[in-house]
Amino acid sequence: MTEKLPEHTISRYEQELEQLRSMILRMFGMVENQLAQTLVVLKERKVDTAYEIALQDIEVDAYERMISAFSIQILALRSPMAIDLREIVSAFKVSVDLERIGDLIAGTCRRIVQIKTIPESISLSGLLTMGRQVQENLRQVVIAITQQDQKMMLHLWNADNLIDDLYLSVFTELTDLMAKEPQYILVCSHLLFMVKNLERIGDHITNIVENYYYVFTGDTLPYQRVGPVDVIEDDKDA
Repeated sequence: MTEKLPEHTISRYEQELEQLRSMILRMFGMVENQLAQTLVVLKERKVDTAYEIALQDIEVDAYERMISAFSIQILALRSPMAIDLREIVSAFKVSVDLERIGDLIAGTCRRIVQIKTIPESISLSGLLTMGRQVQENLRQVVIAITQQDQKMMLHLWNADNLIDDLYLSVFTELTDLMAKEPQYILVCSHLLFMVKNLERIGDHITNIVENYYYVFTGDTLPYQRVGPVDVIEDDKDA
């Protein structure tokens, strides 16, 4: 006969799972806020505030370590199975993706600081459009997770095609500008790294979606993607 766990032990385990979920959602909020602030800096070209945003990555890194340690603790003490096991392992992996997103945002802010000033003659419209699309995907991932919406997860997984298309468009725009206006080569080089960072954030969002799709279904997503969602239009004054 299998011995049942005491009710107070089960209750504590459920509390630990809920705490882990809350920690992950908190980390999502941290990196989304970090990204939102970065986009504002770029739109308003107030490069002097970018360094303060980069420093927020210290807290993001600390949170990743907390989540990793807590996940390992639950695995060691509770011996979870089935969906609980998938969720705890995924939390461990997702915290790493979120930490990398924070690193990429911090790297973008350090690039902004190095530029010191972004000439008004250089359009940031494409970069900001891409940034807002990445930000929206990150926001919707949280909704999909909390609602366990598998259809929405598949939608977001396919949406990475759009991020890739936007990346190629902005990359071409900036390299063309560098060829035509050599005085902008240094600034555009930094902007190219920023755009690449956004594309890589999109890849980490894809990893997160794949992890949570597996948590809730026990299945992996198919290899091939279908078409992306519609682009979020940039502000006219960007």
